[in-house]
Amino acid sequence: MITYRQITEKDFSEHRANILRLVRLHADNHITRKALNHLRRFRSEKLSREGNVIWTAWDGQLLVGVIFCERFGNRTSLAVVRRSHRSQGIAKELLRLAVNTMGRFYAEVAADNPASLKVLFGMGMVAYDVFPRRGKWILRVRNGFKVDKE
Repeated sequence: MITYRQITEKDFSEHRANILRLVRLHADNHITRKALNHLRRFRSEKLSREGNVIWTAWDGQLLVGVIFCERFGNRTSLAVVRRSHRSQGIAKELLRLAVNTMGRFYAEVAADNPASLKVLFGMGMVAYDVFPRRGKWILRVRNGFKVDKE
């Protein structure tokens, strides 16, 4: 059974290396170097600021998914699910949890990343801009769905 945990300022250092390893091994070249560097340099005290959040998905003691948002996703947003655990709704649930925590969400996603586009548009995200970057078309999206109050 998959369980979900929000990473806090107190436990970030405990999970940091595991999160970075998951992203490095399972991102399938869809995470930009800039986004990865933002995660690498991220300091735990920033998790207490509005708009910064990390949610993780666990299969027992195995980290199987992560979503990281900085400044509501305007600075950085990335989500990765372990290959062996894809197509189980994990990315969708991580996105729902992150948006519910922050209240709003923004992301940039390459048009050649159908898995991320499927999750984002499946959750009711709306595209509001498109532009070229290094030979790829990039969509800017934001949440267009109502946030569940928990």
